[in-house]
Amino acid sequence: MEDLKIAFVSKYQFENDAFRGAVLVTDRETKPLEFRVTDSVRPTKIQRTLYGEILYDYILVELIAVPLLDALEEKPSFVLVDDEIFLEANSKREIPVIRISKKENIEYRKEQYINQEIKNSLKFEDLRITASQNIQESELTSIQNKLAIIHMSKDLLEPFKRIEKACNQLEE
Repeated sequence: MEDLKIAFVSKYQFENDAFRGAVLVTDRETKPLEFRVTDSVRPTKIQRTLYGEILYDYILVELIAVPLLDALEEKPSFVLVDDEIFLEANSKREIPVIRISKKENIEYRKEQYINQEIKNSLKFEDLRITASQNIQESELTSIQNKLAIIHMSKDLLEPFKRIEKACNQLEE
């Protein structure tokens, strides 16, 4: 397997409507290579009114995910996210953005996304990866194969817990 670098992007919500985003870039063993976090983003009343239903999409994609990915020095092979909203970053970046979740914890509309499973880990639960339609299915299959190899020895959801813990520490 080539020099694989994986970016894990997640959000952390605190104090009602404030958000912080973070990205953790790891090697294939999930060893940290780079960590970046945004300042807190708190929408104003005017923004809530003007953006309406798309406010959180705007915050999470335009103000959190895209700037975090642009700031990285360690360029990842692909990006794993834990929230479907982040999949919108696919249309704004050349790096494939893939949602990863426990197999049973995801509902999706088949016509909107491509879905594949990561199975056969003796240690960890089966997972599902989801991507928007603008990612080639062959590219998603290639990513799935790489993740399946890693998932035999590493919990691919665990880095999101690290991100959450780091964001909690920043609020202390």
